[in-house]
Amino acid sequence: MSVVSSPATSEVTPGGTQRKVGLLKLLLGATLTLVVCYFVARTVYLQWDSIRGFRWHLRIGWLLLSAGLVWLDFVLLFQLWRVLLNIVSGRRISFGSAYRISVLANLGKYIPGKVWAVMGMVYLLKDEGVPTPAALVSTALHQAFTIVPGAVLISVILGAGVWGHLPVAAVIAGLAVSVTILYPPLFSKLLNLGLRIFRRPTITFQLSFARAFVLFWAYILAWIIYGAAFWAMTLGLGLPPGPFWPVAAAYGAAYLIGFLALFAPGGLGVREGMLTVLLAPYLPPGLSAAVAVMSRFWMTIVELAGLIPVAGGLGKPKRESPDHVK
Repeated sequence: MSVVSSPATSEVTPGGTQRKVGLLKLLLGATLTLVVCYFVARTVYLQWDSIRGFRWHLRIGWLLLSAGLVWLDFVLLFQLWRVLLNIVSGRRISFGSAYRISVLANLGKYIPGKVWAVMGMVYLLKDEGVPTPAALVSTALHQAFTIVPGAVLISVILGAGVWGHLPVAAVIAGLAVSVTILYPPLFSKLLNLGLRIFRRPTITFQLSFARAFVLFWAYILAWIIYGAAFWAMTLGLGLPPGPFWPVAAAYGAAYLIGFLALFAPGGLGVREGMLTVLLAPYLPPGLSAAVAVMSRFWMTIVELAGLIPVAGGLGKPKRESPDHVK
């Protein structure tokens, strides 16, 4: 006996409900992003006299240094990810393959939801023979080692400027819990719990405390380099040199908060709004919003330039010719 669903029945299937929920989330995310962008644009409009009156002067040397630091940071990050991938899966992928996967997966951050970059990495790693569980775990480790050290560094430098009037004890406790999560045995249990929830095979990997400690400080260095790239960009725009550590940390804080804003693709609007607020004490009056918007264009252009080697074939998976297929 077969049962034929009526049109009314088909509308309430789980798949249809999931699509509606997904569409609702997309619309909500797009709306929130547009609202944040509106307030950033409004700030730029209200400060336009200061922006127009400032003598902007491009300094090519500083801009080239900024671009170079962005790419140094990118190479450091995907090298650290290669280390984590080797720890988890026992597989080593080539520099070119790691570069290609990182650049292409990074494009996923411009899609609302924040999961597309991770899914992109998992999908592209299949061509390298890396099992899905190992790809997921290595990517999750990479994200954790990116977020937690960044939050610690930013909190140490900016303190109340980021966390507002939260009690110091609460901030210290929160950071202590975050760092504890990186303790290898605990992190392994949390990851496998997540894999079981999503009905994925669990995975065992060996990450010593000493190695985790070194990785923690390597990711701290990556955040410092990225902040330095932004600081160099401000000098490249002709701005007077602001204090290095607060300016670099302000960009890191804005980037991290934008990254954690799940509704905003690439942190669009959120990063600029936070950066406008955090930079205000360190830049000439009225220019923080303009610099925040300019940094978005600059960093995006530098990131997209990384597609050039990929377009030239760097890291392209080797396919067997038809003659060798039996």
